Amino acid sequence: MTQRVPLEQIDIYSGTQTRVTTVDEAVDSYSEAMKNGAEFPPIDLYFDGSKYYLADGFHRFLAAKRNEEKDIPAIVIEGSRLEALKHALGANATNGLYRTNADKRHAAEIALEEWPDLSNAYLADLCKVSIELVRRVRKAVGLDHPDHVLGKDGKKYPSKVDRTPRGGAAELVDGISEGGSSGEGGGGGGGKPSKKNANYNDAVGGGTNTELENEARQMIRNGEIDPRELKTLQTALPTDYAFAAINLLEAMDIGDSRYKEALEQLERWVSKKKSAMLHTV
Repeated sequence: MTQRVPLEQIDIYSGTQTRVTTVDEAVDSYSEAMKNGAEFPPIDLYFDGSKYYLADGFHRFLAAKRNEEKDIPAIVIEGSRLEALKHALGANATNGLYRTNADKRHAAEIALEEWPDLSNAYLADLCKVSIELVRRVRKAVGLDHPDHVLGKDGKKYPSKVDRTPRGGAAELVDGISEGGSSGEGGGGGGGKPSKKNANYNDAVGGGTNTELENEARQMIRNGEIDPRELKTLQTALPTDYAFAAINLLEAMDIGDSRYKEALEQLERWVSKKKSAMLHTV
């Protein structure tokens, strides 16, 4: 339920801002729109009984403050600062102001600082970034050799030994190849982990490789994982590529003067591919 919460009661200094910085141009734009009567979605707050933690809506909050508003519409959820942070880490992936690459990396850094024992897949899902980004950031901050990782099923798994999932086949858990040992060189016949396994079998809570790939394909279709990862999946279908491409293209600015030219380029590409396909039948 939406309610109006006094701005002075909202805590914005507890580390729940997950962008590198706020965008002043956006604050100016929101401020002006609010003055002209525009209605914005309510911000998201978490209330622990004493403090309201801002989880989503920093630019709206700052715009209202700039306009010297007394309160702001908000959806209030019972929860702690950490719950507000979990919400914030993924919220910016879908709101109106797109994240920069620096914002995505910053989100991964924050998540690793708060929850270093969570698996790469768990944190990638939390931050709505690619597993590979979490992996790179983990290595950069020196957290790439944990003793255990926590999977999505809430269970802890040794990060240096393989395990048998509910599907019955050994899976990769943060750098462990199927039936092998840790490290890129592997051991015991495991060999070097494939890129597919390295990206998607990071302690995701059990399941066969097919189940894991199906989950990854759906996340790519939804824009939650870098679409370039599709080529690492053995079960990827042409329709997966199409959905991923459409999802990516939806981000184009329809008001851009070159929007029509972009559509024409796509039409020429599709026409060329169709023609080539007819000549091969």
